[in-house]
Amino acid sequence: MSSLGERIRKLRKEKKMTLVDVAGEAMSKGMLSLIENGRSNPSMESLQHIAKQLGVNVQVLLTEESSEEMKKKLVEIEEEIRKAYNAVSLEEYERLNKAIQNELEETLKRDLPKTYETARLRELAGRIYQNRQQIEKGMEYLQIAMNDYQALGLNHNVYKVQLRMVMEHFRAHKYEYALEQLIAYKYEYEKKELLADPLVQIESDHLEAALLSAVGKYTEAENLLEEIISFSKRKNIYYLMDDIYRLASFHALLNGDEEKRQYTLKKSRQFAEFTEHHDGLYSSIFVEIHYRNFYLKKHEEALKMTEELKKAEQFSATEDGGYFHLECGSALYGLGKYEEAYEELIQFKDTGFAHHPFDLSMMATADAYLALCLIEKGDPEAALASAEKAKAAVADLPETPYRHFIQETWEKTIELMSDKL
Repeated sequence: MSSLGERIRKLRKEKKMTLVDVAGEAMSKGMLSLIENGRSNPSMESLQHIAKQLGVNVQVLLTEESSEEMKKKLVEIEEEIRKAYNAVSLEEYERLNKAIQNELEETLKRDLPKTYETARLRELAGRIYQNRQQIEKGMEYLQIAMNDYQALGLNHNVYKVQLRMVMEHFRAHKYEYALEQLIAYKYEYEKKELLADPLVQIESDHLEAALLSAVGKYTEAENLLEEIISFSKRKNIYYLMDDIYRLASFHALLNGDEEKRQYTLKKSRQFAEFTEHHDGLYSSIFVEIHYRNFYLKKHEEALKMTEELKKAEQFSATEDGGYFHLECGSALYGLGKYEEAYEELIQFKDTGFAHHPFDLSMMATADAYLALCLIEKGDPEAALASAEKAKAAVADLPETPYRHFIQETWEKTIELMSDKL
């Protein structure tokens, strides 16, 4: 692998420039010769001068030439990750991620040069480890990748890794801290890059909007979502738009803005279909089912929609006990079919994919509905235990209709227990 000095000399000769030409007035010919021969390390200021004289970006001097093998390996890994992302079952998703992790471990054991490709492979390793709940190891790889990107002067990539780190705090439900970290990273990024990469800006703003709503700053979150949508339209870029519109639809739902709720949810579904983002598509469908079930009390319609969705091949393989049992159980409860509702609700389990307070609060209503079913079954003690579990789950989350419903259910069970005593 070539050294920094060797790369400078090679580029100088390719451009048919002398030592004097490159040294200019800012440094001596002798100093440049020492640098080329590896006997002196240039300061960043000297490196920037050399790059300017050679007519290249500093990154070109810092980056060692990647082998065709490493370039090919990166393309292969990213294709494997894409396949895992589109897995038709959780079991397949886990199996593919484990295989990718093993492949990355073998590759990264080698003595590799500091190139974009190796930094990117380390970043992907960090993401895979995090996806497999090996958080500490994942953060280690992300830190190494970030250091590599910084050495290469790739500020956009540095910031994207930082966004991933912020996301991990979000997943740990450390919303306030995650928001503080994001603001700090964003400030440093904007100091270094006067013109942000549009995709990075959308990803950053989307995460910020999610965190703002997570800490109860709904107005700020809604304003930022509007800015993202407007920016995307101006730039004709539709990255993450199904997620962005879906979050906007939740805010419209909480605000009672039916026209906006329908519009944003429709857009979310359209973008999910266009990009073949199956998880996003089913999430949009569930939002509509949930709206009919929880808000409109149209339980028959909601139940019919869930049954139709269950027939979808990919959905039936990936849903794994989450929203489906919640919506079926709550709809059956609303129809007065308490025994059937109970049987659905006891099958409910948290898949671990919900991290936003909106989703967490919604999921917590499963225990509240279970409590109501247990009341109908004549078991107030078990009902109280379920109601208290639901209440504890939302204790530190922002105010939502789900918190109110859970609180009302808990009060009902307390009252029943008091009457019994």
